Amino acid sequence: MKKHLPLLGIILFIMGLLWAGVFIQQDREQQLEAQAMYEKERHLTVYSDLPAAANRDLATAFYEETGLRVRMVTLTEDALQRSLQHPTPGQQPDAVIASEGTLRTGRLQGAFLPYLSDMTDTVAPERKDDAGAWTGLWYNPLVFVVNRDYYGMGGSNINTWGDLLTDSTMVISFPDLAATDIAGDFLCEYVEQHGTERSALYFRSLQERIGSYTKTMIPIMHRVAGGEAQVGVVDAVTAEQYRFDGAPVYVIFPQDGTSAWLTGAAVTRWCSDEDLAGTFIDWLLSDKAAAVLRKNRLYFHYANSTLPARQDSKQQNLVIFKGTKHYNDSERKSMQDWWLRAVRFGREG
Repeated sequence: MKKHLPLLGIILFIMGLLWAGVFIQQDREQQLEAQAMYEKERHLTVYSDLPAAANRDLATAFYEETGLRVRMVTLTEDALQRSLQHPTPGQQPDAVIASEGTLRTGRLQGAFLPYLSDMTDTVAPERKDDAGAWTGLWYNPLVFVVNRDYYGMGGSNINTWGDLLTDSTMVISFPDLAATDIAGDFLCEYVEQHGTERSALYFRSLQERIGSYTKTMIPIMHRVAGGEAQVGVVDAVTAEQYRFDGAPVYVIFPQDGTSAWLTGAAVTRWCSDEDLAGTFIDWLLSDKAAAVLRKNRLYFHYANSTLPARQDSKQQNLVIFKGTKHYNDSERKSMQDWWLRAVRFGREG
């Protein structure tokens, strides 16, 4: 019997190894199954002020590429601001996509967590928060649109805001600077560049050539494309939508600078999965997200320096005003009230 003991020991040792292997394999399979279940249920809730169709397509494209889920909730800018200021318990967003003004206010309210990455490093410092509380994604500048026929009769010489005053016969379609935030932003930044007195003189002179002010951008495109006005001032997204639809216009970037409405993203302090939120923000800066925006006719300029820069009909690059401050809602409203008094209705000398 004793001579069989070594053999028995070897058999028991091998059986022990096999059982241990089976146990390790089962444990590994259980871990993988648990991870798969976690990934399946892992998701973000993102509040966004983009159009609902764009939000839906962004979430779908992100899932198709990463297998990770994002629930996009479409809100107006005002509703999104309220959700950050007065969050409903249990319904707080993990991240937001919002305008620069909303993001700046949210940072002051302590609503965001810092997020920095190699992708956010590709965004210029002036288009993101210094401490990483939010990152700019895309922006929408104000540009000139010139009727095609007029372009061939001298309109091709328009390159700056001052050039709008060179032709006394020119009819200009212009946004009501007190009607929208994007127009009000332009007003604030123009006055910052040129001072109150020079700005008032310029806008009064320009008003003599303005056939009509409009509260939205679309009527401007209709008037310029139809020849009712020779030149218009609109946001670039609207201009490109009409140009790609075949409207007879040229899009010109003001070479002495213009304003731009910035949209960005931030991780909130209620975020349940910071890693996933960071992955989503990095993806929003990618060419895949840019393709989704183009599919939805949102022809933004990109804050990410690795994506191609848009050029105008003359192959000119965009020039942004060198502003030194951001204007909040109250400051913008005050400037718009000044424009109404001093320019639109001429009640100030």
